[in-house]
Amino acid sequence: MTIATTDATIIPVTEPFDAIDGAVTPFGTRWGGDIFRLTPAHLAALQAGQTLALDVQSEYIVFLQTAKLEQAIKANPRGLGYGD
Repeated sequence: MTIATTDATIIPVTEPFDAIDGAVTPFGTRWGGDIFRLTPAHLAALQAGQTLALDVQSEYIVFLQTAKLEQAIKANPRGLGYGD
């Protein structure tokens, strides 16, 4: 199976996919992944301007924030369908 890769750092997908042991993903080859499920309280915190800190496999931390549309386009135009 051929998987198209992207320069985007965030993309919508229909469901989680294999991302371990050198799997080819839309972001290129990856060796690990995790699933985070946001609750209504998490979404409310984001909408209130707070940042969520996510513990990734007890090794990394990801900070999740909302962005205004203009900021999102500037930071990730290809992931939003803009640009080449």
